[in-house]
Amino acid sequence: MTIKGQGLAIFLAVSGLATIAHTQFGHAASASLTALDPDNDGTVDVSEAKAAAAKIFTKLDPDNDGTLDAKELSGRVDEAELKEADPDSDGTLDQKEYDALVEKRFKAADPDNDGTLDDKELSTDAGKSFRLLVE
Repeated sequence: MTIKGQGLAIFLAVSGLATIAHTQFGHAASASLTALDPDNDGTVDVSEAKAAAAKIFTKLDPDNDGTLDAKELSGRVDEAELKEADPDSDGTLDQKEYDALVEKRFKAADPDNDGTLDDKELSTDAGKSFRLLVE
């Protein structure tokens, strides 16, 4: 194989991996969009986000005390963010505090400020962070 041929082969291999990665990550966001978008308009708005968050809150609260502590939020919220999202400093988030955090992450994932998240926005780092609270 010539050097030119090797270069082409490497380019094609790298391009193929990029396509596979894009398809895999794009699919994850697409699946999220489908699950979070009950009106099927192709976007997630704040009310849809809060509805999904309420369901997740209930799942994360096995002791049914109406709050989520650091253990129940593990992997979704770090210690610093928990402290910031906890204005009453009781070490837990109630539904209202959790919703405020969902809204904060929603806004961070909505750089065009149109009040909705599309598939592309859900695929960003901010979108992935948002999805941790609603999936």
